[in-house]
Amino acid sequence: MDEKKITRLGSDPLSWIQDSRKQKTEAPSREKKIQQKMDASGQVSKQDVPKTKEGLKEGWIRATFIVREDYLEKIKAVSYWDRKDIKQVVDEALGGYLKNKKVKPKPKNER
Repeated sequence: MDEKKITRLGSDPLSWIQDSRKQKTEAPSREKKIQQKMDASGQVSKQDVPKTKEGLKEGWIRATFIVREDYLEKIKAVSYWDRKDIKQVVDEALGGYLKNKKVKPKPKNER
């Protein structure tokens, strides 16, 4: 007798797993991104954005600061209870501090 084995739907619980070694998930390097943004004349377009501004809205920049541990804990607590991002809490705090400050712009040739 030539009987075919009938399997139930979902008999292999691991059938959804695929071999990921064949997939390329590597993000394009900075050079590749710049090459993709080149126009026909070979010039880099104005869309070339520094890494510190990548993925951010206009007027924002990514920076790293060192803060006291107790301040960070308070910022995190305010963020949690006010249901805001830490970025929003820090922005409000700095905005309040700088609101009435008169600050001279720093010289261009210094760091």
